[in-house]
This record gives sequence, C-alpha cells and structure tokens, in this order.
Amino acid sequence: MKNLIYFLAALLLLSCGKGSQNMPENFDYGTLENNVYKNRFFKFSVPIHEDWVVQNKEQMQSIVETGSKMMTGDDKNLKAVVEASKINTAYLLTVFKYELGAAVEYNPSFMVIAENISHAPGVKRGSDYLFHTKKLLQQGQVDYTFAEEMTEKTIGTASFDGMQGYLDLMGKKITQDYFTTIKNGFSLSFVATYTNEEEKSEIYDLIDRIKI
Repeated sequence: MKNLIYFLAALLLLSCGKGSQNMPENFDYGTLENNVYKNRFFKFSVPIHEDWVVQNKEQMQSIVETGSKMMTGDDKNLKAVVEASKINTAYLLTVFKYELGAAVEYNPSFMVIAENISHAPGVKRGSDYLFHTKKLLQQGQVDYTFAEEMTEKTIGTASFDGMQGYLDLMGKKITQDYFTTIKNGFSLSFVATYTNEEEKSEIYDLIDRIKI
C-alpha cells in the first residue's frame, strides 16, 4: 500500500510539478508552530491534530515526484503539461495520520496547494479551476471518476467550490475531496484523501477548524 499512499497524495490539481518559481516576493510558504500552520500571504491557519504527521519539504517533494510519474506514465504530452506547470505551484502543507511506511491498511491525508493562475485569466473561481483539474486527472493513467455536480462549502469565512473524485485500487475505494477558492491571484486548494467515514470525520474536523 505504500506506493498507493504516495500516489493518491500527489494526484493533485492542474500542476503536479517539482516545485515553484513563479511566485511574488511577498509569497509565504507558511510556518508551523505548536501544531498550527499559519500562512501570511493567504491569511489562514490550520490547527493540526497532535498525533498527525506533518511532512517536510523533502518528503513533500518525494511524494509529488512519485505521484506525478505514476499519473503520467509514458504519455509524453501529459508529461510536458506537468513540466510546464511546475513553476506555478506551491505545496504548502502535507499531513498524514500516520508516518509514511507505517503498518496500516491506509494512511489518510490532508494537503494544501496554491497555484499562480496569472497564466489562466479565464479561471475566475474555484469551480473553473476544478473543471481543468478534472480534465487533467482524466487524462492520466488511472481510472478516476468524479461526482457529477460540484458543491460549495464555507471554510472559515471564505467560500470554496468542491469536487469529489473516486478511485478503486487493490480492492480499496479511495475518495478525494477538493476544495478550491481564488485568492490573491492564486488558486488555494484543500485536498482530503480517505477511505471511510471515520477517516473523513477526522479530516473534516481539521477543515472545520481552519480560520481564513
């Protein structure tokens, strides 16, 4: 299940690139103190469960690289899209319930990703961004399905558009919930990955305590 955990954590949004370069000077990757992640640029904070495991920059990089390779396979065109988008994406926070490699059937996760959308003036709100996300994921090497309708969810005081995706792998049904808003010229996305209602409840408890 280890590769499955990495893979699902990195099947993310318009960009699955290596890192970020096209960021304004005042961009903030955030800080973590006393189990609270804070970001000055987007003005939000995430209180993290004490026993959950926050990934460092190198660990996030490895996760993204592994998932990107599994998603694109031998598709040169898709690889080109991913490579071209790498300068616009920042992976701000990645949290797993357990340490990577722990002896568990599945490791639920929560991630925060931002993308500079100055190159995409037609993206006016979260649902526009998620429309393109869905198209990109459906081009990948994995059989991904999505709920027909997008939703809306208020997180803190901000309105997010939501999309739910499903994937069956190795007899396990995985659900990914995407929540995206547009802020400061970026898409800001929260992604929850889980397999059952108990895991979902834990992640949504975290989401419901976000201040933004």
